[in-house]
Amino acid sequence: MRNAIETLYKVRLLGNRLESLIDRITERRNALFERMVELQSRNEKYLSKKYAEEIARLDKLASRLTTIRLVVEKIDLSLQYAINMREFNDLSKELTGLVNELKRLPESNLPELNMIMMGLEESVREMAEVSHGGGGGISFNVDGSSQDVRRILEEAREVMKKKLEVDLTV
Repeated sequence: MRNAIETLYKVRLLGNRLESLIDRITERRNALFERMVELQSRNEKYLSKKYAEEIARLDKLASRLTTIRLVVEKIDLSLQYAINMREFNDLSKELTGLVNELKRLPESNLPELNMIMMGLEESVREMAEVSHGGGGGISFNVDGSSQDVRRILEEAREVMKKKLEVDLTV
């Protein structure tokens, strides 16, 4: 139970960090957009084109980080559900796979996210060891609880698959 709560804390920390990073990117994008409009009004096409390219890159990064935030929110929801139902066995398997997929994304190497991702991976691994190793793992099977958690995590996995497919085609 303690490991699940620690994992939930790290998931929320990652979500907060993603939110602040998205906010900073959006603020930077808006500032660049204002400069671009100013340059266009002065008829400086080369610089305004460079600003437009940078704005497009920032929009793409913000979109990708928003997708990751959606996956993190789904992980948060499934962890809360598992904590309430005290059912961790299936959850730890699914979370291990999802966290590994998250770590494969290029955005996970951003300095603001890298350390939190490593901590989250370690916390999920510990939760898996405790729940499967019999070291104090709690598992009350409530009808339908593991199916609901699986469904939530499957939605997160589908989002990750689409994200990885887009990354590989671009």
